[in-house]
Amino acid sequence: MSAVHPGAPAPVRRAFPVLRARRVGATAAFYERLGFQAGHRHPAKGEPDFVALRRDETELAVSRDDRAADRPAGGVDLFVFVDAVDAVVDALRAAGAPVVQEPENTPWGERVAYVRDPAGNRVGLGSPAA
Repeated sequence: MSAVHPGAPAPVRRAFPVLRARRVGATAAFYERLGFQAGHRHPAKGEPDFVALRRDETELAVSRDDRAADRPAGGVDLFVFVDAVDAVVDALRAAGAPVVQEPENTPWGERVAYVRDPAGNRVGLGSPAA
């Protein structure tokens, strides 16, 4: 059982890796050949910028690489859904975490921000947009 610290952000509802790729559709198709099924896709038609994939209980996503100017080509982000992105970003900032991208609403209905963990990894934070 994990301890919950006073003032800590709410428990995580779900987390998954986000693979960065220049060819999102081709990369998603690779994982479909491994048994993953494509779910949410943005935009719905044409070459996607983002594809969510699932195989049994395992989730991953593929996102356009050039959307993140602060990182080299390729790589992996961890994306964590939280209850309130702004509050979590404020708490992490107060604890010294660098904020890469301030919270903003996306066209697909989520509020998203990016921070760096102590090892320098990008961590995306998301919640439903208000």
